[in-house]
Amino acid sequence: MQRPDRREANQIRSLHCMLGQLSRVDGSAQFSSGKTSVLCGVYGPIDVKVYDEKLDRAHIEVKFRPDIGVPTTKDKWVESAVRSTFEKEVLAQLHPRTLVQINLQVRENDGSVDATAINATTMALVDAGVPMKTTVAAAACVVLKDGSIVADPTKEEAELAVSTHTFAFANGSSDGPLYVDSRGRFSMAEYNRCYDLCRLTCDRILAFMRTALESKIQKESAISAV
Repeated sequence: MQRPDRREANQIRSLHCMLGQLSRVDGSAQFSSGKTSVLCGVYGPIDVKVYDEKLDRAHIEVKFRPDIGVPTTKDKWVESAVRSTFEKEVLAQLHPRTLVQINLQVRENDGSVDATAINATTMALVDAGVPMKTTVAAAACVVLKDGSIVADPTKEEAELAVSTHTFAFANGSSDGPLYVDSRGRFSMAEYNRCYDLCRLTCDRILAFMRTALESKIQKESAISAV
């Protein structure tokens, strides 16, 4: 098959990440996959409002804003996806009666926004020094009408797809995914192929994350040594 941007079926778009762009937050990251880009800012642990206070753990709050217009039902779903994913991974019990606030802003949307939002959140949490069990990566793929499965779909490919699938995995874990969102018509065989493709894609994204973090640490070490 011929993809619009001439990629192979299992090939993802170029990845880019900028850490610490925002000055008035505890940590931030802008994560891009091709033309899709999401900016994430993290506050916390900070004081929490009384009605959100939890005696044994921090409260995780997520706000997601699209690139155009006001948040829709689909955007609220992304909020829920990010929150449910990181409620499992953030070591919230270390900071009871506090708040960890995650603010996500879509800069540009060309498909796979939910996966990109999860990846941006991982990097922003690490930048903020929020303790987590491990890093998390997410990837998306779609099943097209001819039965082919492609990784990291563009918005055009997602609109033409029979089904869409997003998975998030924890680094180094042999367990199942932390998050799954599968929509449309698909067989169990197609689901399993999507699972395997996204797991492989997440391994590539996690390797990129490690490189991005190592690069930042090296730059900070060089600055402090001057």
